[in-house]
Amino acid sequence: GGAWGGRLGPSLEPQRGRKGRDGSILGGMSCVIEVEGTRTEEEAIGELIGSGELNVNVREARIGEGDAVALLRCRAFDQGKDVFRSQLIKMMSGGSSKSNYLMGGRSRTEFLVAVAEVTSEAERTCAMNLVLSDLDTLLEDGWVTPVEHGIRKKRLLAEWERKAEVIIGSVDCAMHELVAPDLSLARSVYISSMAVRKGFRNRGVGTKLLRGAYHLAVESRGVKEMFLHVEEENDAAVRLYKAQGFARADMKAPPTAYMDRALRLMLQVPVNALHSCRSWDR
Repeated sequence: GGAWGGRLGPSLEPQRGRKGRDGSILGGMSCVIEVEGTRTEEEAIGELIGSGELNVNVREARIGEGDAVALLRCRAFDQGKDVFRSQLIKMMSGGSSKSNYLMGGRSRTEFLVAVAEVTSEAERTCAMNLVLSDLDTLLEDGWVTPVEHGIRKKRLLAEWERKAEVIIGSVDCAMHELVAPDLSLARSVYISSMAVRKGFRNRGVGTKLLRGAYHLAVESRGVKEMFLHVEEENDAAVRLYKAQGFARADMKAPPTAYMDRALRLMLQVPVNALHSCRSWDR
């Protein structure tokens, strides 16, 4: 179609790929996509999202999607293998509820992902190349072992037959019940680790993630406040949050000030990060 700016077609030749550290051939089960010019699979899919031809949905992440989410975040925040592993463990927890004595209450984290759904054969093959390339990168960089790579690849190919999706964004929504110093109980949602894959930014994905968080917090959990921290010099993020109704939090309110201090201590939030809030009436 014209949205690709040229003909996309899967080659019948298997991709020869590069060799991994163990000598294995990477990407050997995917197909070559012939994209006109120098555009990558990521750029081609991003253009389809921008033109509205590909549907982007926000849903709760599945435990088996930990690799994609962890890699996306490590790339977005320039982190390495240790953070990748810690994110996998976090995803495997499945958002279980836990007591948090520092915060003086309980919390449960829900993991949301933005996924691009691909339908046509050319789109599916293009997306498959992208996903397999990510998996191969994990092996090349030594973030997963050859055995782990093989297991993940087999599972990915099996799931792909059921539904072809590419994870292009993620956000954590921590549901907090806090006991403030005045002994009042405050229920809120704290948003963190929001990331959008580089090739898909400025295409409305961040807005969809925030709206998904709003739906989860308000319509599913009945919470009336959402909080987040954003670095003051991150102009693009500040504009996004303001457009979605966030404003600087009232630090004179005891529950808010208490939450800010506790979260900064637990999450090592930068000193120059603004504590922002969005409130609404039920």
